[in-house]
This record gives sequence, C-alpha cells and structure tokens, in this order.
Amino acid sequence: MKCKLCGCEKVGIAYQGPIRDGRVGNLYKSIVPMYQCKSCQTIWHEEPREDLQAFYESEEYRQSLEGTSAVEDFYQMHDVESLDKFRYTGTEIFRKKRVVDIGCGAGAFLDYVNTVAKETLGIEPSKAYRMAMKERGFSVFPYMSEACKSYGGTVDVAVSFDVIEHVREPLQFVEEVLELLCSGGKAFIGTPTDAPVMRELLGKDYESFLFSTQHLWVLGKGSFQWIAEQCGIQDYQCSFYQRYGMGNLLYWLLNKKPGRHKQYDFISRGLDEHWKADLEACELSDYIVFEFIKP
Repeated sequence: MKCKLCGCEKVGIAYQGPIRDGRVGNLYKSIVPMYQCKSCQTIWHEEPREDLQAFYESEEYRQSLEGTSAVEDFYQMHDVESLDKFRYTGTEIFRKKRVVDIGCGAGAFLDYVNTVAKETLGIEPSKAYRMAMKERGFSVFPYMSEACKSYGGTVDVAVSFDVIEHVREPLQFVEEVLELLCSGGKAFIGTPTDAPVMRELLGKDYESFLFSTQHLWVLGKGSFQWIAEQCGIQDYQCSFYQRYGMGNLLYWLLNKKPGRHKQYDFISRGLDEHWKADLEACELSDYIVFEFIKP
C-alpha cells in the first residue's frame, strides 16, 4: 500500500476501530482502519462516503455535525472562534487587502475582516450559507475554481480553517489557493492535528472521537512540507496552536467525552497558559497552521 498523499510505500495502521460519524456520540457503522505514512506522517482513511460534493452542498453536513443548519445558529456557535483565527493570522495583514475565506460557512470570520479589508470573498459549497452571504452583499462562490475565473491571481490574503481535512486532494487544494493569490500573497491553512498527548493518555476512548468519516485526512508538519515542495513554495512555516486547555484533558480522563473549554478552580490561568505554550513549543498541540507566501 502507498501513502495516499506522498506515494511512499512505507505505510502502517495508526488506529483500527470505531470512528465518529458527525456529532459527538455517533459512530460509523463499520470498523475503519486509519493508515499512516512512515515518511510524511500523514494519517488518512479510505473514504466511506462517495457523494462528498452533494453532501457539503446540502444542509445535511451541518445537520449531522451540529444538529442545525440555521444561519443564526451558525453565528452563535462560530463567532467566538474568530478570536482564535486572528491569533493565527494577526490583524495587521487585512487592511485595504482583498481577502478570501475558503470554507467560510455563513461568513462569521469575514464579518470581522470586512470592516478593514478592501474586498472580501467567500468560498462555500453550502447553498443556504451562500444565499445568506449574498443577501449581506458578499461575493461568494461554491468552489475555488469558480472564484478563479473572476479573481485568479488577484487575492492578497487567503485563509482556510478546518477545511483541507475534508477534501479529496489536499495537494490540489493548495494549488488552487496559489492560483487565487497574487504574487507575494499570503495564505493560512489551519487543520486539527492528531493531538498526540490526548491520544497517548486516552487511547481508543479519544481516537474514536478524533477520527471521523468526514475528516479524510489528519495532516501534519511532514504533510505540509511535502505539499510545499510539490508546489514550489519556499517561503512557508508550520505553526502549532493548542486550542483546548488542561480542563478539557481532565474532563476527558474523568468522563470519556469532550470537556471543550471546561475550567476547574484549581487550574490557574497561568498554569493553563503555560501548559498550552509548552505543547505548542514541543509541536504536540491539537492544531497546526500552514502559512505560506506565493512566489
């Protein structure tokens, strides 16, 4: 068997068991092996779902993941995540720039960027979310290939968070981002890691939640290094971020389910921040951002 990303023939099984199908607690009907490349360290599974495009264009995806596809519910759930996204990108790069958010949902992040940017574009396959954005005056497209017809080579900043793990071809995804960017344009592509600390401490209890039918890939530093080489990208870096604190870890240990931003009185803010910073410095965090500049 060859690596589905880089083609290396040294492949092992990282996990074999039940995996999540949509929201927490829902498990896929079959046992699924998760494969891992010994070279680039990419983890993937053989996609159980064939109708990916129709799935993401309909409201079924949000319904299965969050229990609702209503636009106002999207904002309530995702507005708070904008602060994390500005942590990945900074705020100074958006002013008077043309910005695209790839996989923008109903546009929660673009609502904030729109106040300073020259122009904001959205890429979103969901028909309902695109309609909501168009009603608010955004230029929005279902796929990057469509946006490139009008904006190819003109975008200053491209962001995409929690999207690349859903696509069939991560290399093609980055190539299309490059096609949108102008020379010197900057991109930020964020995706969850395999959260190695959580996996080590919790094993299959955590892995059956971490791995899901809708995440075709778990990409890491080696994955993005290989993609950068294939695309001729020389100016890039991979930055690590820990989104969830010690409270989430302890809640998992006690209850075998997510605690998200659970807080305990005995965990001080300083201790929590130090723990997060240490995981990031050791490249053991739960999120990675691939940041690059188009040549």
